Formats: sequence, structure tokens, C-alpha cells
Amino acid sequence: MKKKLVAAMMVAVMTAGMALPVSAADTAPISQTVSVAYGEDSTFTLTIPATVTLSENAGATATVGLDAINVSTTEKVQISVTGGISDGKVTLTDINDSSNTCSSTVSLTEGDEGLASDAVIAEFTMESHPLTAALYFTALGNVPAGTYSGQMTYQASIVSTADAGATGE
Repeated sequence: MKKKLVAAMMVAVMTAGMALPVSAADTAPISQTVSVAYGEDSTFTLTIPATVTLSENAGATATVGLDAINVSTTEKVQISVTGGISDGKVTLTDINDSSNTCSSTVSLTEGDEGLASDAVIAEFTMESHPLTAALYFTALGNVPAGTYSGQMTYQASIVSTADAGATGE
């Protein structure tokens, strides 16, 4: 009886082997591709002075720039002065007498001509070092006593490296 049982099992195993055909395609390696990606938006951190203190007798220097930059190889950060400059000068007004004003010429090089309105004062790419540019202010000259105040507005933006620009790199 044991022989018949073993023989029946062997027949079943052989029959099952014939029912599961094997082809060359089943043993060939299978290839698939996977996409690998990275994406990050361009960023920067602008640094401007909170205050620039001017005097009658000596010029002053202010530094503008970036604390951090991460832009693509086809981009740069441009910094412009978009307000507060007229005919190359920043005007300060006495806070107690608005008819009393004084002015300082603002330039990119000490003793140079004043900045034009909306002038690009610096531009930086990922390869730029240092990430700063200087602005030079002339002495005020003889100014009556008082407390004077004025403002300049800066704008920084990411633009194409193909865009014409600037001076401060």
C-alpha cells in the first residue's frame, strides 16, 4: 500500500511539473527606470543698514548685501535704490522745520557722481564673494542745528543673468 501511495504522489508531482511551463522570457532580467528629482525655489536674504548717520565734515559709508543666496545658475539677485534719491542725492528734512533741508550725494564709488533714480547698485550670483556692496554718502557741509531725517528705499529681486545690470559685484 505504501508503494502505491508513493507512486501516486510521484505521478502527481510529475503531472504538476508538466502543467507549469517555463519559458526563456520568464528567466530573463526585467529592467525598469525610476525618476530621481530635486527642486528648490531660489531664495536670498537682503541686508540693509537700519540707519546711516551723516555729518557736516565727513562722508559716510553704508553696506548693503545678502546674508544668504541660493539661486539657479541662470539667475542673479539685483539690488536697486527705488526711492529717496533725486538727482543723485538723498534729502534730509529738519523734523521741526520742514522748510529746512540738507542733502548728501550717494554714489557707488567715493567722490563719484550720484546714483540715478532706480539705479542697480549691486548684483550677486551663487559665485559672488563677498555678498556686499558699499554706498558712499558725501559730507553735508554747513547745516543749521536740528534733527534731520530722510529715507531711501531698496528693492532686491531675482532676475535672469542675461539681464543687463550693475556695478556692485
